[in-house]
Amino acid sequence: MNFLEQTARTIYANHGPRLDDVWVILPTRRAVTVFLEYLATQSERPFLAPHTLAIDDFIMQAAGVQLIDPVSLLFELYEVFREIDEHLDFEPFIGWASVLLADFDRIDQYLVKPSYLFDYLTAAKALERWQASIPEGATITETTGTARYFQLFENLHAAYQSLHARLDTQGLVYRGMGYRRLAEQVETLVRDNMAYEKLYFVGFNALSRAEEQIIKVLLEAKKAELFWDADVYYMNDWGQEAGEFLRRYRESGWLFNRDNREQIGNDLLGTPKNIQIIGVPTASMQAKVAGELCKGGGQGGDDVAPDSVLSAPGSPPSRAKTAIVLADETLLVPVLYALDESVTDLNVTMGLSLRNSLLFTLIDGLFEMQRTVHEFRTRDGRDLRIPKFHHKHVIKILNHPFVRQYERIRGLMSPDEVNELPKPLFSWLVEKIVNEQRAYLTEAEMRELGQHDPLVSVLFTRWPNEHPRRVIELLYDLIDQLRAVYRETQDAIEIEYLYLFYTLLKQLETTLEREQGKEGAMQVTLRSFRQFLYELIRQTTIPFTSEGNSHIQVMGMLETRGLDFDRVIILSANEGILPQTRKLNSLIPFDISTAPDIRLPTYREQEAVMAYHFYRLLQRAKDITLLYTTSPDAYGMGKGEKSRYIRQLEYELIPKSGQINLSYPVVRIGKSYDRPPINTDWQIAKTGKVMESLLRNLTEKGLYPTALNQFVDCTLKYYFARVVGVGEEDDLEEKMGVAEFGSWLHLALETLDKDFRMLNKPVNEDIVQEVLETTFKEVMQGRVMESGLNLLMYQTAQELMLNFQRRQAGLTGLEVLGTEQKLETTIEVPLPAGPIRVKIAGKIDRIEKYNGQIRIVDYKTGTVKLPGDRAMDQAAEKLPVETGSDWGKARQLWLYKYLYLKSDLNRDNLPVTAGFYSFRDKDGALKTNTVRFSEEDTPEAYVQASEAVLAGLIQKILDPEQPFVRTSDLKTCAFCSYKRICGRE
Repeated sequence: MNFLEQTARTIYANHGPRLDDVWVILPTRRAVTVFLEYLATQSERPFLAPHTLAIDDFIMQAAGVQLIDPVSLLFELYEVFREIDEHLDFEPFIGWASVLLADFDRIDQYLVKPSYLFDYLTAAKALERWQASIPEGATITETTGTARYFQLFENLHAAYQSLHARLDTQGLVYRGMGYRRLAEQVETLVRDNMAYEKLYFVGFNALSRAEEQIIKVLLEAKKAELFWDADVYYMNDWGQEAGEFLRRYRESGWLFNRDNREQIGNDLLGTPKNIQIIGVPTASMQAKVAGELCKGGGQGGDDVAPDSVLSAPGSPPSRAKTAIVLADETLLVPVLYALDESVTDLNVTMGLSLRNSLLFTLIDGLFEMQRTVHEFRTRDGRDLRIPKFHHKHVIKILNHPFVRQYERIRGLMSPDEVNELPKPLFSWLVEKIVNEQRAYLTEAEMRELGQHDPLVSVLFTRWPNEHPRRVIELLYDLIDQLRAVYRETQDAIEIEYLYLFYTLLKQLETTLEREQGKEGAMQVTLRSFRQFLYELIRQTTIPFTSEGNSHIQVMGMLETRGLDFDRVIILSANEGILPQTRKLNSLIPFDISTAPDIRLPTYREQEAVMAYHFYRLLQRAKDITLLYTTSPDAYGMGKGEKSRYIRQLEYELIPKSGQINLSYPVVRIGKSYDRPPINTDWQIAKTGKVMESLLRNLTEKGLYPTALNQFVDCTLKYYFARVVGVGEEDDLEEKMGVAEFGSWLHLALETLDKDFRMLNKPVNEDIVQEVLETTFKEVMQGRVMESGLNLLMYQTAQELMLNFQRRQAGLTGLEVLGTEQKLETTIEVPLPAGPIRVKIAGKIDRIEKYNGQIRIVDYKTGTVKLPGDRAMDQAAEKLPVETGSDWGKARQLWLYKYLYLKSDLNRDNLPVTAGFYSFRDKDGALKTNTVRFSEEDTPEAYVQASEAVLAGLIQKILDPEQPFVRTSDLKTCAFCSYKRICGRE
C-alpha cells in the first residue's frame, strides 16, 4: 500500500467522517492532491475533508502574512541599502542581491540569532582585512572596491533589520521570514487557536529549525502527530546518508515515539524489484529512451513495444503508475517531445523554466548583440561615432528559428538580382554578409538589406544604455511582430512562454515607473536591466495544470516527496547532477555556517536530503530505470560518470536484498546494418566515374600549377580538391588573414600596373597609398582598419608597398607588358585508349621587360625559397616527384615560362626568365632559379622537355592502376585543409 494511501486510511479511521477541524500538512502541493484522492476513497458517502495544505501554504496562512513577489523583494532590499549607502549603484547590487536574500532566508528558517551571526561575520572579515603577515610599520592602501566590500558585511545586520521592518509595515514576508514569524509565535497563532484541533505532518524528512520548533510545541500540546516514511535499510545503516536526519530524530526521542516506530518499513530489501541501469552518450538521448520506455502509456498497451530499442524484462504494464524524474530539469522539453503520441494520460508536476524556451534564446541573443556593439570614428577624423553590430551576432539572430519562421510566414524573398533566382530574404542576407565580408553593420545597413521589414527594424535597433524603458518598448514591439509565428506554430508551451515574458515586462515596467518617481531614483543601465531581467526569468516557471489520475507523471526530484509509483525512470543519474556538485552560493563562509551556535545547512545536509529522496522514491517501486550519460561533454567536466547512488545500489543494496533483478540494457538506435569496413589506408580507386571526372577536368578546365602541386604533394589532396570538389565552408573573419592580405596587395599591384605603369603614367607614394585604400575597401568590404590587428596589417601593407615602389623606381627602363594575364595551351598526351588533348593554363601576376629580357613575375608576401642550382639541373627527374613549398614554387615558375614560350606573346624571341618579387626581401630583386633540362637551353628544347614531363605527370593522374593515396611526407600535411578528413590532424 502506498504511503499516502495508508496515511489517509489512518487519519480517516481516527476522525471520520467529520474532518473539518483536522489539518494535514504535506511537503508539496502535488502530495496534497494525491492525499485527497486517496482520502476520498475511504467512504462511499460525501464527507467534509480536512484542511490539507503544502507546508509553505500552511506557514503563510497560519502566520497571517502574504508572500512578497521576487521583483518587489529585490527593490525593497535595494531601498534598504540605499538608505545605508546613498552612493550604491543598482548594477553591482543586482549581482549579489539574490545571494544575500537566499542567506537571509536560511538564517530565518534555521532561527539563527542575527546579531550573533552578523557580529561573527563582521569580526571574521575584520580579521581577513587585518593581514598579520605584513611587516611592522608597513601600510596597506585600501582601494574603493575593497572598502565597499568590507562595508557590505558591516552593514548586513542593519540591512536585515531594516528589511524586516519595511516588510512588516506592509504585512509581507519572504519565505524564511514567514517561517521565523510562525516559529516565534506558534503558541498564540496555532497551539492556542481553537481552529487548529489536530494537525498531522506527513512525509517530512529534513526539517528546518523553524519547522522543528513549530512541530515540537504542537507535539508537547498533544495537538500534532507525524507520519514518517522511512525504511530499515537506511535507518539501521549509520553509513547511509539517506537516513541521517531521521536517525537524528529517532535518537532525540521526541519526533519518533513508540506509536509511530512501526512506520519504518522494509520495502527496499524485502520486496521484489527490477532495476535497469542504462548509459547513453548524450543528455538528450535520455529523453528518447524515456519516451521509448513509456510508449503506449495511457492506452493500456504492451509493456514495451516489440520493436523497441530497449529490452525491459519484468516491466509492469503501461497503465502502472509511472514517474519520469528529472534530476536535470532542463530536460523537461526534450522529454515532452520524446513521448509517443499514444501517451495521452500525462501530468507534469514541475515548473517549466522560461530559460529553456526558444524565446529566451532570441532575447539572450539580442542582449548579447547589444552588449557587443562597436563604435567607430568617422574616417575624416571627426569625433562622430558610428555604432555597428558584430556580424556573428547578426547572423545568429537571423538564423533563429522564430526569425526564419517569420520569414516563411511572411513570404519574404531577396531582391531580384541578375541571373539569380530569388532566395528567402534572411538566408540571402546571411550569405551576403559572409560573401561580402561585412564584419560590422550599422542599423541603416541592416534596414536596407532587410528591405525595411518591421521585424528587422525591431531586431536591429540600437538600445540606449541609460533608458531601460525604451528597451521594454522595443521588446513589446518584438512580441507584436512574433504573434504571427505563434499563431502559425500553435505551440502551446511557447505561447505560454510568450505570455509569461509579456507579464514579466509589464511587471518590470510598472516597477521602474514607480521607482523613477521617487526622490534620488536609481540609475538602471542596460547591463543592470539585463541582470535584473535574467534573475526574474531564472525564478519564473510555467506551472502545469495537475491531473491527479494521470498514469505518467513527469517531475523533478523535489516534487516526488511523499509520492509512490509502480515504475520509476530517473534521468541524469550522473555524479555532479544527482547529487549536485558540492557548492553553496552564499556570502556566509563555510566555517561560520558550521559554527556550534549557528549550524546553517551546507552541501553535506543537501546531499543527505537528496539521498533520502532517491531511496524513498525507490522503496515501493517495482520497476526502476536509471539513465545516465557516459560522455563527460554532456554535463561538463567531471559529470560523465555514474552517480554514487548507482554504485551504492550495485555494491551495497543489491547484495543485501536477494530480491532485486539488476540488468544493463543496451540502447540501439534504429536497425543494425552491415557496414563496409572503414578505409584506414586511404586508397581511393580510380573507378569509371572517377576517370570520367579526371578527363573532364584536364580537357575542359585545364591543369593549373596549383592543381599540379597538389597532385605531386599528395594525390589524395588532389582527389579531394579536383575530383570530388570538397571545399571549406565560407566564413567571415573580421581579422585580416594571410591569404586576404596577399589578395589585397595583389589587387593593389594590378591596379597600379594597369592604370598607371602600362599607360606610362608616373607612380608616386601618394598614388600608392590611395590605391591601397581603394583596394582595401574592395577586398575587405565590411572590415574596419581603424583599430586592432587590421590597423597593424594596414600599416604593414603601406610600408611594404612603399618600399616596393621605391625599388621599382630605381629600375631604369623597366616596362610592364601585362598584368594578371591568363595564358593557356594544349598538349597531346598518349594513353592506351588513344591520345587526348589536355589544357595547360596559368594566371601570371605580371609580365615585364627589363635589360632586354622578358621576366615572368609572381608576387609573394611571404618568404621565397627555391631549390639549389644543382637540383635544378636535374629538373626532368625531380619536378614530377619532389614535394614541399620550394619545389612547388619551382614548378610554378617552370610552367609560367613554358606557357609564355608557347604563347603568341613570344614574338621578339627575347630571353625569358621567371621569378618572384618577395616583399620579405630587403633588396627587392627578382628571385629566379632557372629550370634546366639539358645543356641545350633553347626555347624549343625547353618546350619539348617540359611537354614530356607534363605528359608523364598526366599519364600518372590518368593511370587507373594507381589509386589516390595519402602522402607519407607529414610536413606536407601541416597546413593541409583536408588533414582532419584523412586523420592527420
